[in-house]
Amino acid sequence: MALTEQEQKELQTLLELEALDTCKESAQHFIENYVKIEDRDKATDDSIEGIAAPFTLWPLQLDVLNNFLVQRLLIVLKARQLGLSWLALAYAVWRIVFFSGYQVVALSKREEDAKELVRRVKFILKNLPDFMIQEKKYAQSTWKGSAWETTALSITIHHPNKQEPSVFNSMTSAPDSGRSFTANLVILDEWAFQQWAEQIWSAAYPTINRPSGGQVIGISTAKIGTLFEETWHMAVKGANQFKGIFLPWWTDPRRTPEWYEQTKKDLPHSYLQEYPSTAEEAFSAGEATAFPEFSIEVHVCKPFPIPEHWRKWASVDNGYDDPFAFYWSAVSEDGTVYIYREFTREKEEPKLIYSDQATEFMERCKFTAIEDGEAVDKIEKLDYIVAGLDAWHTHVRDISGKNLIDYYMDGGIKYGFIKAVTDRKLGKATVHEYLKPYVDENTGKWTAKLQIFDTCTKLIETLPQLPKDDKNPEKVADCSIDHCFDSLRYNLLAYHVAYTKPVEPETPLIRSHKDRIAKNSQKFRRKLM
Repeated sequence: MALTEQEQKELQTLLELEALDTCKESAQHFIENYVKIEDRDKATDDSIEGIAAPFTLWPLQLDVLNNFLVQRLLIVLKARQLGLSWLALAYAVWRIVFFSGYQVVALSKREEDAKELVRRVKFILKNLPDFMIQEKKYAQSTWKGSAWETTALSITIHHPNKQEPSVFNSMTSAPDSGRSFTANLVILDEWAFQQWAEQIWSAAYPTINRPSGGQVIGISTAKIGTLFEETWHMAVKGANQFKGIFLPWWTDPRRTPEWYEQTKKDLPHSYLQEYPSTAEEAFSAGEATAFPEFSIEVHVCKPFPIPEHWRKWASVDNGYDDPFAFYWSAVSEDGTVYIYREFTREKEEPKLIYSDQATEFMERCKFTAIEDGEAVDKIEKLDYIVAGLDAWHTHVRDISGKNLIDYYMDGGIKYGFIKAVTDRKLGKATVHEYLKPYVDENTGKWTAKLQIFDTCTKLIETLPQLPKDDKNPEKVADCSIDHCFDSLRYNLLAYHVAYTKPVEPETPLIRSHKDRIAKNSQKFRRKLM
């Protein structure tokens, strides 16, 4: 028996209520069955839906969504054009449509980007079925369900039964942005490219750091020397509360190996950053690298005992809140400089006051020698330690009149200090000179005048990542990872003197005796004259 019109309406209402309950319980069900996103490839189609396309989640996108649901702090490092902004916005729409009083704040680098996020949220809302939500100004007169309305930078969801509205706010990054909101969810879109990222994070974190919740989703392609990169590396090490997720170029299953090979040909200098296979590739400097000639094979060597007669010195780029970097160097008879020891601190590691840094430095200078058959503790000889100019400055609020050099000496450093040459253009040029590869005449292998012991892991990790200054490519960019480079350039710029002199061969005893007799005879003859 056919259903009456009234029965059909009642059944339809029942099915719609069931659909609403299922959507509230499952973000995946809501997104895959009801969310539509833009597909620009459909712009030339004759489809009546235009560019609206169902959001069918790829396996790795689904994995990210599942992490959205359970992780309070999430950082996503991704290749280009993987739909992660759409996914984050779809998740935000699920939250504000089905949960009253939910506040979302999305931060973008520019106002145009902030408006674009609002436009995308509106696109999702407009394509949801009427039984789920309606735009307030066009809502049916009998409509009693949820309704939405928008301004240029916000969208408000009005829930039925006088429940608290939910709001999506889109903002541009500014130094005080983080202080102007309280949110259940903060989306940091293209986080690595946001200006004032550190100031915003410092201000925003307390607003979401509540015992009951508050979620942060940071999404970006890579950029070296940013808070995003620092946060990513700390997440990977387990040094912060963020869960890190990396999405490679093949997250989009339509991208085949053939597509990737063609992309490499089309973008030979930047494919590693734009379409990385690994997180390490994502954070490589690519064509922007300051030192493209650096090579593990050419510039890194296994440690060996430094000959006692070689000249040695050290350098320091000082820091307390900022990272610091000490390097020990030695120069051979042919002028090759060996960086043979490093002592650094990264931001996530415990801070050390300057006198404690000095104490640790001196501990690393100790070695044991055998003299007359007995072990003797000794301190290696260094010509000097070169330090940046700020280490010599006194502060007006320090009534003792001390500078950082004084605190280093208080900590036990027994070597003399010299002031660094700090010109960044000259520093970069000097490092290029030492990195220049050439063929060793004896071995036939490529080598260079700068060799780094493989135990100096931070310097080896940092050198290929250093970017050129955008405004002056003759300089290394002033960034959060340049402390190792600063110490290195101080080190090499301080060394522009004669090479280590070869050890004179020992004279045989008989030859030595004859020379002594001849010398005495010459003295005797001079006295007779």
